[in-house]
Amino acid sequence: MKSNKEKYLPLFISGGLLLGAVAGTAVSMIRGEMGIWLSLGIGLGMALGAISFLIFQKK
Repeated sequence: MKSNKEKYLPLFISGGLLLGAVAGTAVSMIRGEMGIWLSLGIGLGMALGAISFLIFQKK
């Protein structure tokens, strides 16, 4: 059985994924290299979402 806080993990990761996709698309439009910046933005966004969940969980 999942604890009450664990059900929010997919929400944080999805939010980070969305923010990473937006940021990666914006940077790729500025820099002109779509593949690397979009991949980097999505990966960093998901990692940021998971880390922010861990910080949120401690409070």
